[in-house]
Amino acid sequence: MSGNDHPRQKLNNELQRIYGPFAQDHVRWEIYSQGPPNASTWHATVYIDDMNYGYASSNTRGGAQDEAARQAYDHLKRERSR
Repeated sequence: MSGNDHPRQKLNNELQRIYGPFAQDHVRWEIYSQGPPNASTWHATVYIDDMNYGYASSNTRGGAQDEAARQAYDHLKRERSR
């Protein structure tokens, strides 16, 4: 997966396009794990302007973040196309 195709990078690029240099003021991540250290499940939620735009869980932190970012990106693109 190239950098341009990475879900978190795509989300960041879209937020930069929408909000410019203040993009990080509009996004918040909530990330946590549950379960024993050898079998934990990671949960990631991405909020844009305090609204939930994506949620995912995975056996890796990055996997949960990537899927939540993909959902948020898709949600933003659908919103902006209306």
